[in-house]
Amino acid sequence: MKPKIDFGECLKDSPRFRASLEQSEQSICELEGKLDKLIKYSNGMVDAGKVYTASIGNFVTGIKDITNHFKEDDLVKNSADKFVNALSEMQNYHSMLFDQTHRAICKALSGFVKEDIKKVKETKKVFDRITDDLESAYAKHAQVNRTKPGEAEEAYNVLSATRSAYAHTALDYVCQISIVDSRKKYEILNSLLSFTQAQYTFNHQGYDLLKELEPFFKQLSSQLAEQRVTAIAEKKEMDKRHNLVNDVEMILSQVPADKPAYEMEGYLFKRASNAFKTWNRRWFIIQNNQLIYQKKLKDTPTVVADLNLCTVKLANEIERRFCFEVVSPTKTCMLQADSENLRKGWIEALEAAINRSFSDHGNTLEKTANDESSSSSSVEASIERGSNATKSEPSLLTKLQSIPGNDKCCDCQTPNPRWASINLGITLCIECSGTHRSFGVQTSKVRSLTLDAWEPETRKVMAELGNDKINKIYEASVDETIAKRAMPMCDRDVREAWIRAKYVDKKFVKKLPTLPSHVSKPDGRGLVKQWSVTKHHRRKSKKATSKIDGGEETTTDIQTKLVPSSGNASPASLRTGVSSDSGLGGSADVLVFGSCLERNDIMGEGIKKHVEDIDQFADYRSSDEESIDETMVTNDATTTSLEDLAKLHPNMLLYKAAGANNLPVMLEALANGAEVNWINTEDHRKCPLHQAVFGGSLAACDFLLLNGAKVNTRDGNGKGVLHHATILGHTGLVCLFLKRGANQHAVDADGQDALKIALTTANADIVTLLRLARLHEDMRESEGIFSNSGDETFQDVFKDFTEMASNAPEKLNRQSMYDKS
Repeated sequence: MKPKIDFGECLKDSPRFRASLEQSEQSICELEGKLDKLIKYSNGMVDAGKVYTASIGNFVTGIKDITNHFKEDDLVKNSADKFVNALSEMQNYHSMLFDQTHRAICKALSGFVKEDIKKVKETKKVFDRITDDLESAYAKHAQVNRTKPGEAEEAYNVLSATRSAYAHTALDYVCQISIVDSRKKYEILNSLLSFTQAQYTFNHQGYDLLKELEPFFKQLSSQLAEQRVTAIAEKKEMDKRHNLVNDVEMILSQVPADKPAYEMEGYLFKRASNAFKTWNRRWFIIQNNQLIYQKKLKDTPTVVADLNLCTVKLANEIERRFCFEVVSPTKTCMLQADSENLRKGWIEALEAAINRSFSDHGNTLEKTANDESSSSSSVEASIERGSNATKSEPSLLTKLQSIPGNDKCCDCQTPNPRWASINLGITLCIECSGTHRSFGVQTSKVRSLTLDAWEPETRKVMAELGNDKINKIYEASVDETIAKRAMPMCDRDVREAWIRAKYVDKKFVKKLPTLPSHVSKPDGRGLVKQWSVTKHHRRKSKKATSKIDGGEETTTDIQTKLVPSSGNASPASLRTGVSSDSGLGGSADVLVFGSCLERNDIMGEGIKKHVEDIDQFADYRSSDEESIDETMVTNDATTTSLEDLAKLHPNMLLYKAAGANNLPVMLEALANGAEVNWINTEDHRKCPLHQAVFGGSLAACDFLLLNGAKVNTRDGNGKGVLHHATILGHTGLVCLFLKRGANQHAVDADGQDALKIALTTANADIVTLLRLARLHEDMRESEGIFSNSGDETFQDVFKDFTEMASNAPEKLNRQSMYDKS
């Protein structure tokens, strides 16, 4: 091996040596940087390959799961097994390829950099140090006075020793540079050769593997073509069968003619034996000389009576049509068929079964097993036919995900979230929902969109909010120096820190404005700054497919108003606008929290939404009018009474927003620290829940209850929310408060409880609810805490009232003499 730099030049330490040395050092430094970059890229390629290999493994597992679904289909099972085996082999080949790549590139080149190039750097340090020492020795030797021979001799000895050490070090340094220059070609080309050979082996193995499967591919393609032809033929045959059905109603109303006279099954309405005599639709079967019924296939059948002790008769004395009775020695069961033809068929079948029980009693036990088998199969088949024939409504998941922003997780933007926080009105992915649960129900109440049962009031709350609106509040001023934004697949610590900063510490919520309550005009007159909250008149649009349960999309506008402190003005001349800083033009007169909804035209082609997000509050402009109304009307939206800006604080904002039924503003007030059970001492000690009752909104009341409002809080007159809902005649709110544990025995300052008020106002629906709740409470107290007596009836009645209050409130609300103002 020839040295890269001549050793003679090295000993001379000539300028040519120094120039060659500097050039070699730069070359080695550049080579090191490029090798480090190549090693980094190689490591990234290997890591990505390992992820890809793991994904193949997951994919293979998915194919195995599908194969288990086709256990009885040999074609699918055998074919899938071949695919699984081939993909498993390919996964092994990929693993070997990435392992060889790591050894050929990463490991080999890393060794060259860490060993050979590192030695050059270490030798350079020694060489630089001895060079400095040599320069110092030369200088000292030259500075010795001629009159001092002793010092001259000592300086010469030091110079000689240093020069000798420098010569040895320089030779070693040049040797190391020459070794690196010689080995770099071999190391780099050998690594590339090993990597290319690994690629060749991988592709050759893959080709051989798939080449062996080529006959199988051809055979499977032929079989699939046959399967496709068969499927098309079966579809055409099924279409012909459907053409035979001309009159579905006639078929459903006919009595089966292919069964014995004593066999019958089908749906009948059964009158309950409770005090309310409710009617429920159940599936009835004549089986084993018994009349039984069940609600669902998995339910245990209930025996009405043994037919050998019963008689059947018509029941024409009641108002409902097509009724008949099954009378036994101990009880009477009132039933109703869907038509006269079916009633006749059921009576004949029951009479035939009764006669058969007497004449053929000896063969009853032998017949039992067959009857049970046929009945069970026909129940299953009939329920399956009914479930397939029913057109399914859009699921809760589909409805909620149609709200703006709800198609992605509110916190990390993961698509298709399946969980929700019902008190915040947002949808979440499963990882974020787990973090929300860890902070407790005082922060977030998590529910599944697919597994949990949802009450109508909760669905209305979700419809009023949504991810877009909530993030405008909780992410109004994001600072990622406080917490890094959560992303899909981020670490748990990042996700937890983001959600804690967002909802628990509320670091990104904009504070309410703190402006002086009075300003002065140029002429010296004082002006009072005021604020209010927008209240919406909600409409349903036929085209608004994204709305659920009557909810409307709302946005947050902020406007301002100045009122002369000494004059009166005409309401007609009231000026409204927005800040010039907002980019929308104009000037502002009233600080309004909420949104405005207006119609496009008088024919009502839909609802036009003002989406004007204003980041700064408007400049105040004086008004020449002398008076102002306490309520401002803007198209279809109104605001609550105006307040002095000095009274603008979170508690009062929540109080006003509850009365205006404006859930986004209510949530903004809570985000700013409002107390959900705050008492307004200036308004008869009412709380926000009282205000929501006066607004008549199920969604606003349930929102407050979900966020910790106490249902039994009383105002200065001793009236709780149940009292006020009863006085207002709002049946839906009465039902909601009773479900949430309201004390209906509490009396107000006049000594009246909710039931006495309902009797006075003659509201039959509310009287029914209160009496039913009181009866149910008394029954549970008398029969013990573990008794379930009457629970089903109680829950069914309340469920009916809840659904009606949410979906058809006009059927329940009664006009009351109570002054809502």
